[in-house]
Amino acid sequence: MKRILFFAVLILLFTTVFAQSKSGKYIVFLNTNPNKPDIAEVEVNRIQAAHRANMDSLAKAMQLLAAGPFHGGGGIQILAATSLEEAQAMVASDPAVKAQRFTTEVYPLTMGIGGTCPVLEPYEMVEYQFIRYEPVEEKLAEMPEKKIMKLAKRHLSYMKANFFEHSLICQGSFGTGKGGFFMAFKTEDEDFDKFIKYDPMIRSELFVADTRIIWIAKGSFCESNLQK
Repeated sequence: MKRILFFAVLILLFTTVFAQSKSGKYIVFLNTNPNKPDIAEVEVNRIQAAHRANMDSLAKAMQLLAAGPFHGGGGIQILAATSLEEAQAMVASDPAVKAQRFTTEVYPLTMGIGGTCPVLEPYEMVEYQFIRYEPVEEKLAEMPEKKIMKLAKRHLSYMKANFFEHSLICQGSFGTGKGGFFMAFKTEDEDFDKFIKYDPMIRSELFVADTRIIWIAKGSFCESNLQK
């Protein structure tokens, strides 16, 4: 029975991948600006309210597909846009970005496992582990693109092979040599760090892993039916 369930879920995930791989999705990192202007608390609250209102507007227009903060500051957004330029324009129009509360990174997003699903109110906010793969630029510059793409395929195969054992939710990439991320249910699994350490991406020393806790609406990454 477990084997049947395993393959049923994989079919669902891979169908989602096929449907979303060319869907015009972009991931945005909102990084707390260490040099943000020193302003009064009342102004900070006003900017934060405007930031939330802007996200609500984008969500109603089906342009904001998911969003959530990291513990310790900053967060991510998943946007639907026709081009990178359009996604960057949406980010630039955010009141909190205009006020220099955040620095930003915007990348095309291709989901290798899982996808994004609409979550309607009332929704449940939950904590997940978010692992980002950040490139080591000087080492990547020395490697041919074909080898980088081969490494990315090995990484994805590794994710798929360990999907259930390590309570994974989804995996996405930002383009050749740009890194990516995966998410997992919060776990006390002592082998989780070892799992990250032996990922081909990390073993290659071309990428480093940054593990953080994210607070996001349950179901944003189509994971609601995967929880054990």
